[in-house]
Amino acid sequence: MVNKTSWALLGAAALLAGLSQTAAAADNAKADKAIADKGLAADVIVNGQIISENHIRLMAAGFEKEKSGQALSGADARAAARTELITEEVLAQEARRSGLDKTPAVADLLAFQNREILARAYLEDYFAKNPVTEASLRSAYEWNRANGKIQEYKIRQILLPTADEAASVIAQLGKGGDFIELAKRNTRDPGGQNNGGDLGWFRPDVFVDHHFSDAVVALKKGEYNKTPLRTRFGWHVIKLEEGPRPVSKPESYDELSDNAREALRQKTAQQQIENLTARLTAKARLAGPGAGGAQNDKAAK
Repeated sequence: MVNKTSWALLGAAALLAGLSQTAAAADNAKADKAIADKGLAADVIVNGQIISENHIRLMAAGFEKEKSGQALSGADARAAARTELITEEVLAQEARRSGLDKTPAVADLLAFQNREILARAYLEDYFAKNPVTEASLRSAYEWNRANGKIQEYKIRQILLPTADEAASVIAQLGKGGDFIELAKRNTRDPGGQNNGGDLGWFRPDVFVDHHFSDAVVALKKGEYNKTPLRTRFGWHVIKLEEGPRPVSKPESYDELSDNAREALRQKTAQQQIENLTARLTAKARLAGPGAGGAQNDKAAK
C-alpha cells in the first residue's frame, strides 16, 4: 500500500495542475464557447469601453473565494466585482490617456500577460481538436493489462525545494549516506520525515507525472537517481528498494478509481503538450543572451 500522507503532496496537487485543467476544459469546448460568446455581452460600459459579463464573472469568482478575509457570494460578489472593475477601468483609461501603456516597463508587462493568455488559448484549441478521449485511455490501459505490462515498484523519495539541495543529498548518498536518515532530515514531504521517505508500492501507469514514473522505471533495485529530478512538486531523489513486480490481478479500466482515471488523462495530456511544445521549440529561432541556456534546457529534457 502506498503511504497516503506521502502521496497527498503528489496526487492531490496533481489533480489541480494547470496542464490537466487545460486538457479537461477542452472536453467541454462547445459548451464553454457558448458560455464565452454569451459572456462577451456588455454588463456595464465606461466611457464607451465595455466591461463584459465574462469580466464580472471572473472577478466575482475571486471575491467568492476571499476578499479582505471575508468570502462573498452570489449577488454580493457580482456587485463587488462590478465596482472593482469600474474603478480599474477608469484608472486604466487615465493611464492610456497619459501614455503609460506605451512606456517600456508597462508595455513589457502587457506583453507578458498577452503571451500567457495566447499560449493557454492555443492549448485549449489544440485539445478541442485533439481531445484525450475516454476510448483511447481505456484501450491503452486494457492493452497493458492484457499483456502483463502493469507493474509496481517499492520506492522511497526525498522531496526538496531546489536542485542544489537535491544535488547535495545525492552527493551525500554517493559518500555512503543512509537514504532513510537523509530522508528524515531533509525531505519536505511531511510523511517522509516520519518514515524515511517510504512511498510503499508505486504504480507508474496510474501516476499523473510521467517524469517521475519514467525515473522510477529506469532504476534497478538498490539504485537512486544520480541527477536531481524535477517535477511540478519540487526536486526528487528516488530510491528503488524492490521490484518491479507484476500487479496481481489489476483492476479493469472501469474499476479504476476516479483519481486513477484522471491521472491517466492528465499524464496523456502532459505528454501531448510536451511533444507539441518540443516540436514548436525545435523549429524556433532563438537569439539573445539567454538563448544558449534555453538550448541547454531543451537538451536536458
